[in-house]
Amino acid sequence: MKNHLLLPSKYKVFGWILFLVSAILYIYCCSIYPSMHDGKNLGIPGFTWSYPSLFTFGDNELTTAIFSSGVLMGLLMICFSKEKNEDEYISLIRLRSWQWAVLVYFGILFFVNLLVYGMEFSIFALYNVLTIFIVFIVKFYYSLFKLSRERLVDEK
Repeated sequence: MKNHLLLPSKYKVFGWILFLVSAILYIYCCSIYPSMHDGKNLGIPGFTWSYPSLFTFGDNELTTAIFSSGVLMGLLMICFSKEKNEDEYISLIRLRSWQWAVLVYFGILFFVNLLVYGMEFSIFALYNVLTIFIVFIVKFYYSLFKLSRERLVDEK
């Protein structure tokens, strides 16, 4: 069965590079750099964006938006890239991994909904979106690792 929604396998490498670079820069931009420079994000010229006062609660810069978008796009490329030898069994593993990821995501969301309130819940819900992708990647590649080990044992 041919799946037209998957990217070619070469996008997985681009996804890993984009994810790792963006994640490192996002962590640097949001946690390390602001503590040294009065809470400002990276002051890259041309990346400062001023939103209309209706939508803003403070100074916004485009750098965190670019880096967080890079993290999301990298994870999407990793998750939606074909394997080099994509067959029906790998498609089944992919489906089961997505099911696990969605169940873990909503399980975490359910318990946090009961325990966390206010702005902290909003911040958590924003970062929890990445949970689906991260759980999928861990489960999918762990299942592929187990499959390759089983095939090696069968060949011996």
